[in-house]
Amino acid sequence: MFVPRGILRSPPPICLVVPSSLSELESTVSRTLASTTQRVDTASKLIDVPQHEVAISQLERRSGEPDFWDDAATAEASLRELSEHKAQVVRASGWRRTLDDAEAALLLAPELADDPEAAAELLDAELQQLVALDAELEAWEVRLLMSGEYDRCGAVLSIVTGAGGVDAQDWSSILLRMYTRWAEAAGHRVRLTEETAGDEAGIKSASLAIEGEYAYGSLRSERGTHRLVRLSPFNSANKRQTSFSGVEIMPQLPEDVLESVELPASDLEVTTMRSSGAGGQNVNKVESAVRVKHVPSGLAVRCEEERSQLRNKERALELLKAKLLVVRKEQQVEQLAEIRGEKVEADWGQQIRSYVMAPYKMVKDLRTGHETSQVQAVLDGGLEPFMDSYLRAAAARDDAAPHD
Repeated sequence: MFVPRGILRSPPPICLVVPSSLSELESTVSRTLASTTQRVDTASKLIDVPQHEVAISQLERRSGEPDFWDDAATAEASLRELSEHKAQVVRASGWRRTLDDAEAALLLAPELADDPEAAAELLDAELQQLVALDAELEAWEVRLLMSGEYDRCGAVLSIVTGAGGVDAQDWSSILLRMYTRWAEAAGHRVRLTEETAGDEAGIKSASLAIEGEYAYGSLRSERGTHRLVRLSPFNSANKRQTSFSGVEIMPQLPEDVLESVELPASDLEVTTMRSSGAGGQNVNKVESAVRVKHVPSGLAVRCEEERSQLRNKERALELLKAKLLVVRKEQQVEQLAEIRGEKVEADWGQQIRSYVMAPYKMVKDLRTGHETSQVQAVLDGGLEPFMDSYLRAAAARDDAAPHD
């Protein structure tokens, strides 16, 4: 998909200064309307409303035919497609309506000169609508950049502790909390599917199943090594400590896609072990956890989510197939190194992002240059700006790459 260069760059944030007069308020609304109109114009061209209207007409005509429900599966798919086309038209219409309302308010405000309070209230309400529209456009543009084959899928996120000893294990548990909070705030369903406790604190590894639309597309930005610098709570001298943890992301793929991947038993190495959960009638007492390794590629997964060893093996095979599909799709050795959990180079010089808590506060993505001093907000799940900048940078690289 062609993406205009204006979308590849992060738009400047709208900085609203509280106007000290009605004329300043009018000026602020006018400037905001102009910038937002430009973004709507660009977005509307991409949506191509006339094309959606033609599709709606065709699908509605088809849905009215007598034999439409003879094939229920096809009929349901057609209705879903019809709903998607209508949603696009409604979205574009809503954007235009907000712009029209703001323009009408600017025209009406001078007529309310005798009642400046009413004029200010009218303009302020429209300004807030424009700000909300700008935020909606921001989210829509980011979603537009998630056009990869698997981006719309849910995700499996795994964390592997790297260099740094106990501090690194604690850092892994902080990352686990960060991603759980991000997923919950995004409205995704989150399940902890595997967790291996650390020796003294934190965790050695963990996996989350994150179910929700575009979870994988959003989390692609997180694959790699994350570096923490802080005053160690595990050091009696309270010295500064650097820790590393690796994060890998895999898509949750539909059954029909997974069934297309064949895994001969001779290529698999299956190991069973006791689960590392909190205990119970079954957990920690029998070897219900399963680790499956694909010998030719070296890819491996572990699953202990289920009480049944058989079900854990089935789930592990599903995850392994998803890993293989992504590797085959990307066809790059370096991507294989990033994806395979056991080969995460969570060490010096490998980080994609640094989280510094001492002697100053800063989170910086080394791939995009995006940074913030609000470290705690990021650790509480505020990852959207980093995901946004990564998607725009990745799209810009693809756009700049030579094409056949």
